[in-house]
Parts: sequence; C-alpha cells; structure tokens
Amino acid sequence: MLYNRASADPQGRPWSERKKLVWWDEQKGEWTGYDVPDFEKTKPPDYRPSPSAVGVEALHGDDPFVMQADGKAWLFAPSGVADGPLPTHYEPHESPVRNPLYRQQANPARKVYGRQDNPSNPSWPDAHGEVFPFVFTAARLTEHHTAGGMSRQLPYLAELQPALFVEVSPELARVRGLEHMEWAHVVTSRAAVDARVFVTDRMRPLRVEDHVVHQIWMPYHWGSVGLVDGDVVNDLLGVVADPNVFIQESKVATCDIQPGRRPRGPQLLDYLRGYRERAQITPETGTRLDTTRESPDHTEESP
Repeated sequence: MLYNRASADPQGRPWSERKKLVWWDEQKGEWTGYDVPDFEKTKPPDYRPSPSAVGVEALHGDDPFVMQADGKAWLFAPSGVADGPLPTHYEPHESPVRNPLYRQQANPARKVYGRQDNPSNPSWPDAHGEVFPFVFTAARLTEHHTAGGMSRQLPYLAELQPALFVEVSPELARVRGLEHMEWAHVVTSRAAVDARVFVTDRMRPLRVEDHVVHQIWMPYHWGSVGLVDGDVVNDLLGVVADPNVFIQESKVATCDIQPGRRPRGPQLLDYLRGYRERAQITPETGTRLDTTRESPDHTEESP
C-alpha cells in the first residue's frame, strides 16, 4: 500500500481493526504491524520538527504522504506538471464519444506525432469516427509477468497461455457475429491483429449519455518467435505521449473487430488502406490539440 502511515489516525491508531497495516507501539517506541513502515520507524505520531529541519526530518509525525514535500495529501499539483495544476477529465486521444464536461476533447498538452506512418483514428472534432466504433486496450496476464520475449520461451507459461485471444462482451459478439473460441481480427488505422474470441461478461458495454460503448481487451505478449506465437497487439496502437514523462497515452484507442482471420501480405495493406480511406484519415487527423477554438494542426512535418 502506498503511504501506509495513512492506515493509522494522527495518534497512530488503526482507522480500522479489519484493515490495519501499521500502528504506533507506545511501549516499544516504534511503529509495528503487518507492513513495513514507509517512514522513520521510531518517529512518534506527536513528533514536531524544529524550524530548521529539512528533508524527512521536517515532516510531522502525523504527515503520512512522505513522498510529498510537505507530507500532506494534494488535491492538485502546484508545480512540475505540464498539464496542471488542477486535475480534470479528458477523453483519450482516440475516443468514440465527446468529452461530456466541455469542448476540450483530449489533453491539449499531449504529444502528438502526425505522420503518414503513425496515423490516428478520428475522434471529435474530426469526422468519421464511426469507422472505428469500439474502445480497445491491452494489458498483461498474470502468467506473463515479464515481457513476451521471456514468457513465450518458457514451456510452463506457454502451456498456461497457449494462444492470443480477444475478450468481448456477449452483446458485441452478437453485433459483429463473433463466436466463442473462433477467429476474429481487431483493426485500427495502423494494423490488424488475429486472435481467438473469448466471449465474457467481464467486458460489459458502457452507456455514455445516449451512446453505447463496447469495450475490447487483449493481452499484448505474443509475437512471431517463441514456443507459442501470435500477432503483435501493440502494432494496433499509435504513438501519442503524455506531456510529463512521455509515457504512451495511446494504450487505449478506438478500433473495429470483424469475424474471421485478417488478410495477409499485400492484401492486408489494401485492407488497412480501405479503412483509412473510409475514415478519411490524413497525417493531420487527431493533431488538433485545442478543440475549444480553431487552431492549426500539429504534425511532425510541420510542428
């Protein structure tokens, strides 16, 4: 647990007997419990620093948020972030719905690289988002604790997860004619990926205002080499970065899914080109950062 000092009240007593993690032992003069304290073990709850104290010595004994400069919880970041100081809601770079809060659709400070080889699926205010109507994301499996290159080489893990699959809801399976354990392919403007269909109630559709949003999930550990192989799920994703640490913002995207296996070779390139043409995708698609007013596109060719 992050900041386990917060599991105890200012006097060092557990907020909940059922959920207690650490607490102050007055007799021993130290913090004890079921977890390792993430602060000085012998700092009492009533400790008050001297005016000249610095670093962790400047934090009070009842300041649980030890990674903050003042030990307090922050509702906003007063400095250090490009998209601060107040938290708010933005839709992802690719989204099938409009931001329900205001006209700014996605994070205006995100890093977008509009290029011919890095297309974006259209989201508002760009038209033709219906070509990619579903939400897609990827994550790892418990059996694939490390990266796919290692997981696919271990026979025990390969046996536990022998094939790439895609999770969809029963409702989406009916919409697209998908059958449990049969083949389907997921499509974005960048790639198409084959997988076995796994129909599950875990992937429940969401209702956003008057719009039903279907979700698709895939694990991302397969590749062309290993004891088991499969398509590369990350090929479905574009390159869009968050403005602070440049981590990939595009781990959630829009997509389509169709029954059966994807085309191969030159036919796959034609297939993807057809999707891009129907969506009228250009390098400028998705590069309008400020959607509250008319603003120039941001592409890598013309920053």
